Amino acid sequence: MRTFIAIDVNPEIREVAQEVIDKLISMEFKATWTKPENLHLTLFFLGEMDEKVVDSMAHALQKRLQGFPSFSTDLAGFGYFKFKHSPRVLFLKLEPTKSLQRLFLEMKSELNKIKIKYDEQGNFVPHVTLGRVKEYPNDWEKLVEGIQTPKITLVVDGVTIYSSTLTPQGPIYKWVYKLKFEGGLIKNVR
Repeated sequence: MRTFIAIDVNPEIREVAQEVIDKLISMEFKATWTKPENLHLTLFFLGEMDEKVVDSMAHALQKRLQGFPSFSTDLAGFGYFKFKHSPRVLFLKLEPTKSLQRLFLEMKSELNKIKIKYDEQGNFVPHVTLGRVKEYPNDWEKLVEGIQTPKITLVVDGVTIYSSTLTPQGPIYKWVYKLKFEGGLIKNVR
């Protein structure tokens, strides 16, 4: 199964994301937009994995994260990744708090220890992807400067392991495991 590990976002962030997507569409950005129910903060993209490997990984990560303190981070505005002068990915930024960085590093260490390969993207930039750009207006950088977001706090008390099935209508995400820092491991019985 195609697998990734993420932090789920709250309804308030989903709402702001949709408002920002609507603004971008009105500015004539064309993109593969993320459906509201698919919004998340990706920690690790793992690619194709055998279900038994996912099971053993979930148990190893749960053991490592048991008792990790819950924490919060704040929505920190709008951002983008660009290639040369073109926008590639549009996103909402989240504050890279020390706790969020520590969670990422703890998980990275455990994945390395149990020899799970993941997509190494360089520096960890906590974000919620809004869309992958296909076309954009000429003065796009000036246009997006005006995009404001309210301060919204996201409480993080665990992580979710997802499977992703690619379809012509876009990806379908299903949670496989929820790893709660204080509440153990929950498996989705499908």
